[in-house]
Amino acid sequence: MTSRLLLLLGLLLPLGAVAQAPQNLDAVPGNQENTLTWDAPTGLDDDETVVCYGLYRDTAEIPSPDPEEQSEKRVEGVEATEGTPPTYTDTGLSEGQEYYYRVAAEVVETEGRPVSCGDAATQVSSLSNQASATPLFLQLTEPSSPASPDPVEAGTAVDVTADVRSLPSGADVLLRYREGGEPTYVQKEMEGSEERTRTIPDSRVTLRGIEYVVEVRDEDEILAQAPSDGPASIRVEGEVTPPQQPSGAYRIVSFPTELDEPELSNIFEPLLPYDPSEWRLFSIGASGLTADGGYVEQNELEGASLSAGRALWFIRRNGGALASLDGTSVPINQPHEISLDEGWNLIGNPFAFDVPLSQVRVENTAGSLQDVLGYNGNNFVNQAGGALKPYRGYLVYLSGGQNGTLVVDPSPEEPSASIASARGPDPRWAVDLSARVGQARDPMNTFGTAPSATDGVEAADGREPPPIGDYVSLRFRAPSQDRGLWRDMRSTGGGLRTWTAEVRTNVSGLVTINASGISSVPDDQSVWLVDPVLDQTQNLRETRTYQFPASEATDARPLRILVGPAAAVQRRLGRDADRPERVELLPSVPHPVRSHATFRYRVPERTRATLELYDLLGRRVATLVDDESVGPGTHTYAWTRQDTGGTLSSGAYLLRLQAGDVTRTRRLVIMQ
Repeated sequence: MTSRLLLLLGLLLPLGAVAQAPQNLDAVPGNQENTLTWDAPTGLDDDETVVCYGLYRDTAEIPSPDPEEQSEKRVEGVEATEGTPPTYTDTGLSEGQEYYYRVAAEVVETEGRPVSCGDAATQVSSLSNQASATPLFLQLTEPSSPASPDPVEAGTAVDVTADVRSLPSGADVLLRYREGGEPTYVQKEMEGSEERTRTIPDSRVTLRGIEYVVEVRDEDEILAQAPSDGPASIRVEGEVTPPQQPSGAYRIVSFPTELDEPELSNIFEPLLPYDPSEWRLFSIGASGLTADGGYVEQNELEGASLSAGRALWFIRRNGGALASLDGTSVPINQPHEISLDEGWNLIGNPFAFDVPLSQVRVENTAGSLQDVLGYNGNNFVNQAGGALKPYRGYLVYLSGGQNGTLVVDPSPEEPSASIASARGPDPRWAVDLSARVGQARDPMNTFGTAPSATDGVEAADGREPPPIGDYVSLRFRAPSQDRGLWRDMRSTGGGLRTWTAEVRTNVSGLVTINASGISSVPDDQSVWLVDPVLDQTQNLRETRTYQFPASEATDARPLRILVGPAAAVQRRLGRDADRPERVELLPSVPHPVRSHATFRYRVPERTRATLELYDLLGRRVATLVDDESVGPGTHTYAWTRQDTGGTLSSGAYLLRLQAGDVTRTRRLVIMQ
């Protein structure tokens, strides 16, 4: 009897029975929307696939699980994606109305695909369990137009008002706000019933800008927020007060905010007319740096302007601050974009607060962004690990032969990837060279090896920035390229390695090169400096400082650094062949002498040496080397007119060397 009943039921059931219905349908209310989630059906045959889900909705309960009986309530088809949990957000709903939902799975034989959602060829499962939800209603009414509100005056309190209805029991309505650059939000409960209000205090409304969001929360869960896409930005307008400009020192200047009148003739109006003896401006020309590697003087102010994110070189003889300007903060709820040209660019921080370099990136280019370099009035400073500061400008290099976009992201919550080249690779060893002459300094020069570096020019190497004003610049000549690097890292392969440096200056005086970090070089490696102009070599492990005189008319001075096994370095230096056979006093470089010179002498063995300057009457004018112990080889003394008080008159002099019991004398001409 039982078997007959089962057979009869099997005959009565429709052929092609389908999978189980979707399970665990849930509905969560949002702002004028409900979000649905459910579990995909189980028990499908191997040759069956869920094409989509039919969504059934009504404002009353849906009692029957039969999809045919509820067909008029089917409102949407939701495409099924393998491996992704099914979900759907039902939008545009009425405030205060409860909505009821069920879903059904639409299945086809896998081999017969494709079939569109809702196609008659699909087999429709029974309906899922029923779920319901009443959407919230949250709408900002003040400030007007949250997407782009009107700017407010600095120091003016801002009222934020929201229309809030259909709240679930126990939900809170919160205003969250912060000034630009702050890492956390101030959180305050909004007051009222359907219309909720809270005030952002006037003390928080500054040129840093404000961002805010209204949230409906149930404990730690955000049920709704306005604006729905995240915090809105309030732009603030007020006086932009430039910092003090030091006397007679260059600065890269920039202005945060968007100035109401960004024309250069307005920014520098108190200093007009343009007078290069009192103040000067320089920029990078439309086609890049000038042919000799310099900047373009921005002496035409009419028609030129300085927008947010741009910068200029500025020097003022008497220092002081420029007059305050009217400006408006840029939006702080979105990144600010600055177009970059291939090569060097002058940029500034568009925001009136520090932005860490971890929140700066380059886009729209296959090139890479080199180091961000600031300037402290004497030399460039690598900003690696630091931040873009307001009112300061920076020099950046975009390599790769393409233009691009610099993206400055003001949000501290979601920092972008760091500038890849803001720091070099972790070195196996690294040596820093500094150069100075007079008040000019260049302390930022590094050579070394790193496991991740190559012998070519790469993002980890740093381009030497173009100098300005009275300068000294030491740069490493890039392998096989006519470019200069301030940081030249090579691979860690063995053998002898050579770095070629060039020193340029427009200041007359004594150039001092100092090496630090020599101890990081493995002990089995020799480190020598070679000056091919003076035919001079120096062991940097023993003596870290090297000097030579220069004038502003001198061409770039080459220096070579040899690092490698002692035997290989000595072979390259040719030390044995160069060992002097006798005491010699060599010609000065240059000759005749004007403001400076290098005096050279050789000794064949360790001895005590004295080098003196006499006039033609035999009177001693100066003692340059006073009974010093010197080893075999070539030695130099870098002389400047200041060594003798600057009082030597033009004429002929005698340079006298006493080395042990040997005396050598050479005639010297000094000219004013």
